[in-house]
Amino acid sequence: MNWKMKEVVLTVILAVACGVLYLGWSTLWIPISALVGPVGAGFMFGIWIIASPIVAYIIRKPGAALIAEVAAAAVEMLTGSHFGLSALLIGVFQGLGAEIAFALFGYKRYNVFTLMLSGALAAVGSIAYNLIANGLGYYTTQMFFLTLGIHVISGMVLGGLLAKVIVEALARTGVLNPYEIMKSRRKQGKSHAVASRV
Repeated sequence: MNWKMKEVVLTVILAVACGVLYLGWSTLWIPISALVGPVGAGFMFGIWIIASPIVAYIIRKPGAALIAEVAAAAVEMLTGSHFGLSALLIGVFQGLGAEIAFALFGYKRYNVFTLMLSGALAAVGSIAYNLIANGLGYYTTQMFFLTLGIHVISGMVLGGLLAKVIVEALARTGVLNPYEIMKSRRKQGKSHAVASRV
């Protein structure tokens, strides 16, 4: 499926914005992690994957979630994230996880459930990266399930659900009118109008 130039431009803009957000969030993570520990600070996880559901929800094309997350992670890394190269590598795993959620429904279902599922699977991708990068002994069994649970919940809420809220707010301004999200709604509106006349 070909991407239109306006979709590429919007993806770049949103990825850069999210990448800058990721950088600021990473900086905020340091003192919070010092206060509550890295596991407790896991509730912040969801913000780091929000590029995927936002762009996929608007563009609605295969690869959108993965491309957006990797691009945002690259921006975070290039703008000085203390996570360094791992910011980009973990972005690949998170983007793949989020992409799977949309692929499971053939890129045809973009509702709250799918968006929150993308956040949950991005969390699974993040944990998978940590295991590959740091070894199976990185977590004790208890810490593994605790971290996974916190990240999944955070991914669903701060990633998927918050993405839905942000995109709906943008949609109300009219700025998303040229994109697939609004085209689909206009088609549904026409279908409903025809059905009501019949």
